[in-house]
Amino acid sequence: MATSNSLSRYHNLLIYAILFNYMLELPHAVVGAAIATKIPNPWIALPLAFLSHFPLDLIPHWNPSLYTETKKYGQPTRKSTIIVTIDTLLSLGTGFFIASRVTPDLNHALVIILACFAAVVLDVVEGFYFFLGVRAKFLEDLINFQRSFQKKLPVKPGLLIQGLIILLAFLFIYS
Repeated sequence: MATSNSLSRYHNLLIYAILFNYMLELPHAVVGAAIATKIPNPWIALPLAFLSHFPLDLIPHWNPSLYTETKKYGQPTRKSTIIVTIDTLLSLGTGFFIASRVTPDLNHALVIILACFAAVVLDVVEGFYFFLGVRAKFLEDLINFQRSFQKKLPVKPGLLIQGLIILLAFLFIYS
């Protein structure tokens, strides 16, 4: 049975992750949704959402060091796994929320959901390496490619920038 001290620690981590965990997937997903909200044509919106991943990763930001942790421990730490899980759930929920705003146009809603996925698909594919132990060469190449242009910051300024990206994307969506 968990002690109240260990429960408090996980509770604090959960609060931290919910309040301050942004650019893992959430900014990518919200930007993808913003693109599809304004451009409902899937032939345009989905490639743009996918391509948005690269300039967003060029913006200095913070995210857990999954690569370093995997090299050091063989897998991401429990803390990083919790943060990524919460971020993924927030991304899914936010994407569905934004898509729900265009109903009853189900085609447009589907484009928004697919755009959210297109914007994060590179990171989702990397998850096979980090979380499922698939050590394929193409995954290592993808990870090294993405690491080559990501700009990382310490937690507080990195999360502030990511929060601003989300805010700007929501302002664009609702403009």
